[in-house]
Amino acid sequence: MRKVILLFAVSMALSAGVRSAEELSVDLMQSIEDTNKSLSSNIALSNKQAATADAKELTQMFAQVETFFDHKGDAKNAVDLARQSKELSTDIVGFVAVNNFESATTAATTLSRTCRTCHTFYKKE
Repeated sequence: MRKVILLFAVSMALSAGVRSAEELSVDLMQSIEDTNKSLSSNIALSNKQAATADAKELTQMFAQVETFFDHKGDAKNAVDLARQSKELSTDIVGFVAVNNFESATTAATTLSRTCRTCHTFYKKE
């Protein structure tokens, strides 16, 4: 009887983990969208501290997206786009650090386009 209960508990934990990974992905994408909007606004306002925080947060989130699609498999394009987005976010941190908000704006625009490109292929309606 203990083995049955243990097997059931392990099975439920594993299935909950899969479901929560899918939900995390949706939550993560919404967080990225919200943070990206905040980043664009903070760059436009030349808010160095907030733009830096947003860009650093995006760098971490895109690393999670990259890992997600890498583990998913058969999504090389998504992995590459996530990596590119992560690099753009890191670039924005550097641009903002030296008060180069024009280059930060250009990188943020490219970042938004990169997100849209990925959504074209991978976003589920």
